[in-house]
Amino acid sequence: MVQRTLAGDATAYDKLIRRYQRQVYNLIYRMVGNTDDADDLVQETFVKAYGALRNFRQDASFLTWLYKIASNLSIDLMRSRRTRGALSLDEEIETGHEPADTDRSMSPEGSAVRGAVADIVDEAIMVLPDKYRTVIVMRHIQGLSIEEIAEALDKPSGTIKTHLFRARALLREHLRPVLDLDSDGREKPL
Repeated sequence: MVQRTLAGDATAYDKLIRRYQRQVYNLIYRMVGNTDDADDLVQETFVKAYGALRNFRQDASFLTWLYKIASNLSIDLMRSRRTRGALSLDEEIETGHEPADTDRSMSPEGSAVRGAVADIVDEAIMVLPDKYRTVIVMRHIQGLSIEEIAEALDKPSGTIKTHLFRARALLREHLRPVLDLDSDGREKPL
């Protein structure tokens, strides 16, 4: 598809967008926590990718390359929020709703508990420093390998591992009182 796009086939790039749009949106949404910003950044990611398509190394993963562009744009947005003053976390959560869960096999009670826990974890992720939030989202939500994250963020694998370790420790510390966890991050026995 990349070759066809470079040869002038506009429909080929449309196919690339359709193929990867949801994955890029999920990454960005998890990083910025707001649907409007995520929508804007997805569009900006694909526009920027189109403009830089000639620089894409064909031996690398196109999705990883898109993640690199998307994560850089997301980090830029988060930095600009800090400098101009971001909305409170409550306001961001209220204005940026995650897509509804389509799993109907769970009981209403189970679904409510799962949703509440997911909201708590999402909130904890949103308060992580940007560098930690990025690697947590890419590893545990997008399912990228350490090497793919390192490539997307232009960082050594060791740095990614360190960021993941520290991010998990911060999450564990943040979630311990809320989820009634012991000092090792395990659920306390009854």
